[in-house]
Amino acid sequence: MSAFEKLVRKLVCKQGEITIDDIRRLAHCFDYTEWKKPGSECTFHRKGSPPLNAPTIKGRYVRRQYVKRIVRILELEEYLERFQRD
Repeated sequence: MSAFEKLVRKLVCKQGEITIDDIRRLAHCFDYTEWKKPGSECTFHRKGSPPLNAPTIKGRYVRRQYVKRIVRILELEEYLERFQRD
């Protein structure tokens, strides 16, 4: 299992705390670019796709509700289902 697949599984199964670095790695895999904003929120953009917002807790961990939204936008659950069938 690759590091990308482990990361997707971690987000979908909500294993442990999700860090902003996890979200950055995932966003870059999907060709999103990070837009810097002052404060504790990171936003990732890609042309033709909805933005991924990731407000953090104490500057490191991403709030659960935003992790769920990112999983839904990127269709990560469907990705895992396809991967498990192959």
